[in-house]
Amino acid sequence: MNSNRKLCSVPNTFCSFSERHLIPNYVKLIFLVGMLSIIGLSSISSAFAQHMMMPPAASIGDRKIVSNFEITPKSIHAGQNALMRISFDDQKTKQKIYHVTVRMDISKDGKHIFSEFFHSHDGILNVNFRQAGSSRSSPTGNTIGGNFDDLTNAWISDPSSPIIVNGPVFVKQGNYKLVLEVTTLDNDKTDLAQPLRYDYNVPVA
Repeated sequence: MNSNRKLCSVPNTFCSFSERHLIPNYVKLIFLVGMLSIIGLSSISSAFAQHMMMPPAASIGDRKIVSNFEITPKSIHAGQNALMRISFDDQKTKQKIYHVTVRMDISKDGKHIFSEFFHSHDGILNVNFRQAGSSRSSPTGNTIGGNFDDLTNAWISDPSSPIIVNGPVFVKQGNYKLVLEVTTLDNDKTDLAQPLRYDYNVPVA
């Protein structure tokens, strides 16, 4: 017992020195691990919540047309309703483009899910994707709540409500590819020789 006490007492100064330095090191290590965990979780959440990056402007003549795309909620969960708001601007003048016809195509893992034409006289498209309901049927098996415009061969919304798409679209987790092709602008009667294309990635948690 005495020898043990002597052994403890001999390196007493060394033990005190080690304790003073090791304890702060443990605290730093715990703090570092905690910060890395927070950053990791934050990155995962941001991957789903982050709004998809805007594609580059598309050119027509001497004009460059940029797309504006918003989706609510910004972080979609599988099976959840989603409201899309789409419009287009002249990049130089910042003026909104009117009389827009858009072909919207949605796919996942190379599998085609939805394709339809929409038109807006005032240049703003509001399309609400819902999981159930009934109205006029689209070629892809979903049903559309809106008015079909024979001139543009596309769906347009009622004056006070968005176009409604009823059917299973965003029903599984993963990344969805959404392609917008503008086939008319400025004038309902004139189709573009080459559609303006914009690609988006829509993550579903």
